[in-house]
Amino acid sequence: MKILLYHQHLMQSANLIEGRLLMLDSEAPSIANTYIATSGLPNNQRFECLSSPGKGSIPANNVIGIDSYQVATTPIYMPGVKGVEGNFYKINPHMVTVNGVTRGDFGVHFDANVPGSSGCVVLRTDTGWEAFEKDMKNLSASGINEIPLLVSYSR
Repeated sequence: MKILLYHQHLMQSANLIEGRLLMLDSEAPSIANTYIATSGLPNNQRFECLSSPGKGSIPANNVIGIDSYQVATTPIYMPGVKGVEGNFYKINPHMVTVNGVTRGDFGVHFDANVPGSSGCVVLRTDTGWEAFEKDMKNLSASGINEIPLLVSYSR
């Protein structure tokens, strides 16, 4: 079984803060792949913004009280959606509540618009995106429909 781990340092910054999305092999604990990723928009990548729809980073698992998100291994093709403009790997639960604010519609996709995201986990390089898509295709072909996603942040 594979697990995705997304980790980013959160702080106040006018610049986009990049994190890492790791594909872990839980059978033989090791890193199968590492992708440069981010979540949220510049000036909104700090703990106070986890409840900010449309601009804050995806909330950490412990903030919303779940063990893990689940990422579909089969993408939804969204060529006309600005910022996605291609494949979108849906993250469940679809909607979550942070400090009384509902957020959702999260996914993993290529960072195809302005740098950053509205809360999705976006991959920042063409090479990383191609590797991620290959990894997800292989998981799907082996009968795995979704994999756990652990989201964590540090200050």
